[in-house]
Amino acid sequence: MTDASSAQRVFVDIADQLRSDIAQGVYADGERLPGEDELAANFGVASRTINRAVDLLKNDGHAIGRRGSGVYAQTPLAIRYEPCPDPAEPQGRAGAWAAGELRAFDIDLIGVTSEQPPAGVASVLGLGTKQAALTWRARFSVQGRPVMLTRTFVPAELVPATCAAKDDASPRRLTVLLSDLGLSPAEGVVETRGRAPSREDCDLLEIPVGRFVLDSRVTVWDAQMRPLAVEQTVMDTAAFVVAHSIKLGEAG
Repeated sequence: MTDASSAQRVFVDIADQLRSDIAQGVYADGERLPGEDELAANFGVASRTINRAVDLLKNDGHAIGRRGSGVYAQTPLAIRYEPCPDPAEPQGRAGAWAAGELRAFDIDLIGVTSEQPPAGVASVLGLGTKQAALTWRARFSVQGRPVMLTRTFVPAELVPATCAAKDDASPRRLTVLLSDLGLSPAEGVVETRGRAPSREDCDLLEIPVGRFVLDSRVTVWDAQMRPLAVEQTVMDTAAFVVAHSIKLGEAG
């Protein structure tokens, strides 16, 4: 092991120890962690090493910094994410990670606008540079903590001007929204990837720039393979567990 990799391992080991202390209740949820100098003395390392270790805790949701106050322990949420959830349903069925009480979402920043979608979405929907999409937005929080953003794009030309549902901003399952708009989805694809957060993601989810987000996109088509919608869901990785239910038959 090189000196550089050995030095890197030190702050990772310290982060592992602090993460374990938080999980075991040495530092309770919301309790202020010792300051950099105290932790540096405890671990026998430089303050810079402690700073890097604490940054890891902030990025994975085990700690939160409060300007002028310090760094506080935080128990990460473990909300089960399954593709195409119903926003109105509580989350958190029992599992190895996502166990415990049901978690109901509080929903705010709800709105619907007509605007030009991002280039990638416009390409999928077959929209030109001057063609608009109706865009539904919402932010979802648990226990006062923002955890998820959704944006749903539907080509404006597919929705009659007389359709009342186009002005209804209330969050609902994608299939319900499309039905309300008079559209009939037949096929869909779900694609999920991790990525660095945008400035908007950081601001609305209140997360540090070093924490990745999960970006899940559902694209749906009608029976004639005409693209009807793209639904984008951006999730705080420190709050969600991606889950897929499986059914196991009895052996032999």
